[in-house]
Amino acid sequence: MTRHIAVNGGEDRDTAFYAGLLVSAYAVAEALTAIVWGAISDRYGRKPIVLFGLVGVAISSLIFGLAETYWVALLARFIGGALNGNVAVMQTMVAEMVKVPEHEPAAYATQPFVWTLGGIIGSAMGGFLAQPAIFYPSIFPADGLFGRYPYLLPNLVSVVVIVIAVVQGILFLEETNPRSKLYNDTSKGETGGDVAIIDDDDSTINERTPLTQGREVQHARISALSDRPAVQEEGLPSAVEQSFDLRRTSFGTIHSIQFTPDGGASPDSSRTKIEEYTGPTFNFTIVMLTVSLVLLSYHQMAFWTLLPTHLLDKPATPPGQLDLIGGMGYTIHDVGTYLAINGILGLFIQGLIFPIFVDRVGVWHSFLWSVVFFPLAYVVMPFLSALPPGLQSPGIYFSMGLQSLFGIISLPTALILIKNATPCSTVLGRVNGLAMSGCCIARTISPPVVGIIYAAGGSAAAWFSCVGVGILGVLQLFCVPREHVRDVVVDSNVLGKSLGHSEERNGSEEHAAESGVLA
Repeated sequence: MTRHIAVNGGEDRDTAFYAGLLVSAYAVAEALTAIVWGAISDRYGRKPIVLFGLVGVAISSLIFGLAETYWVALLARFIGGALNGNVAVMQTMVAEMVKVPEHEPAAYATQPFVWTLGGIIGSAMGGFLAQPAIFYPSIFPADGLFGRYPYLLPNLVSVVVIVIAVVQGILFLEETNPRSKLYNDTSKGETGGDVAIIDDDDSTINERTPLTQGREVQHARISALSDRPAVQEEGLPSAVEQSFDLRRTSFGTIHSIQFTPDGGASPDSSRTKIEEYTGPTFNFTIVMLTVSLVLLSYHQMAFWTLLPTHLLDKPATPPGQLDLIGGMGYTIHDVGTYLAINGILGLFIQGLIFPIFVDRVGVWHSFLWSVVFFPLAYVVMPFLSALPPGLQSPGIYFSMGLQSLFGIISLPTALILIKNATPCSTVLGRVNGLAMSGCCIARTISPPVVGIIYAAGGSAAAWFSCVGVGILGVLQLFCVPREHVRDVVVDSNVLGKSLGHSEERNGSEEHAAESGVLA
């Protein structure tokens, strides 16, 4: 598309530059607005922002498909990035949905898995549906709508899919913002919290009175809003998971007991407490983890920028000799095959290896070792030209496999650590917004910088620049605090089980009833 609407007639030397601008426009706009959307979602809820972001993407896709000039397409991309706050907000929703730390790796693997799958399907759809008047002239005439706008059809299909997603979100997506959710819970009394059935009029109660008759009293759910571990008195009847009502004539004042975050306050006072949080949002741990994410995003984006360029570039030395300047001389079809197989490999790693690996190794050590070994994926590439032709392809797959493995492990675990370091659940949106803003800036800067290095110093210099940034990320780990104590999370349907935010999986039974901390 860039060549079709390029400013200077679509010359090859300009096409890559203008295509890069289209990619950067979206990332720049997203970087500028991610933290804003995160803060808005903290105040007004996650669901409205997610739905609005989808609508923004639909508007951007429609303008992009109707663009007849490059600058209109550039504006469409910028609008799409500015209106789409979904990445940070959806990561926040995943964090808020998961109450059991042991479930976090599997939950955080779901979003990138679906993202990768959508990218594969979307790329294929765009390739097959673009320029339909040329490839399917019997269906789409050249003088028709899709002949005038050759890239409208794939964008229209995207709009239809987005509309379906918006409808699905309106009907089935649940709000996860603690402030909005608690407000709805206390006003409607329809949450998953504990409900006791009582009746104000004791005179109507006799041996024939149904046990389920009476009004409902909503007991506050013990959740991530707690400021300390809840302790349940063994001698008192539990209001948790009871299907019978507590009668005044039988239990005296027991019916009025409510398990609330502070042990005695009402749900309304808990909601007030949430709204009154005025502490610092970004602590030292969050800042350092965000810096780690920025460095990871930089050299990851650099890898995917360099890989096709290096594979397509002509060699500067004869086959079988070490080439530190040129490329490997593959065709576009070869590159497409490598990328397609890598996409399938990524799905396998995200769906199977990632949850099992993090479950066994722990969140902190998974993040640590993936960052430490990440540079190995880049060290391999400059030396592949010295291998025999039969070993070059396995070497490329080996490098891509390492990059996919470490990337898939490091980014979600970093987000889990950032969530655990967040001082209050009601500011998690802006914290994730800051992280995503930093990542978007790194992905914007990385392609032109690594391209300049490649043009000035050759392929090896570009790959070693990625190694250097990766080593910088390893050194930066010394600045990341290894411990950040979080509040204990106890859900009402799993009382008696510790749900502490711990990076290490502890399977001993004696810790099942104790408070947990991030170790």
